[in-house]
Amino acid sequence: MMKMLLAYVHPVLQLVVLLMVLATLRLGLVLKTHRTGTRQIRNWQQIFQRHTQLGLLVLAGLSGGYILGLLSMPLFRGRPPFRSAHFFFATLALLLFLGGGYTGWRLKQGTDKYADVRDIREVLVYLALFISLGVGVMGFILLP
Repeated sequence: MMKMLLAYVHPVLQLVVLLMVLATLRLGLVLKTHRTGTRQIRNWQQIFQRHTQLGLLVLAGLSGGYILGLLSMPLFRGRPPFRSAHFFFATLALLLFLGGGYTGWRLKQGTDKYADVRDIREVLVYLALFISLGVGVMGFILLP
């Protein structure tokens, strides 16, 4: 019974983290409207701080959930961890999210080509989010 309950820790954690991704995305879109001049926001620095903090939590949560997924396959499901489409696309999504985090860090440090880095970052994060939704669907067949 306990083994079966532990098998659900990974999917539940990843679902919570994906909800955090949406919250981070929402804050990022608010910052984008401020930056482009569509709507001026007085407390944009606070929103930027929350966006950055939440983004770091998301990357930590996704990385930890990824490791939990690798561990849960042989321990709780009796399957090899590297032989599924879920694993392949989860790896791809994690790498894209990490790339989005890296480009965000580059933006925060200051770079000469802000527009290029912003464009790359948007593509990385949106693609990662899209793939991770598919990864969640692929994970249903792996549930006990």
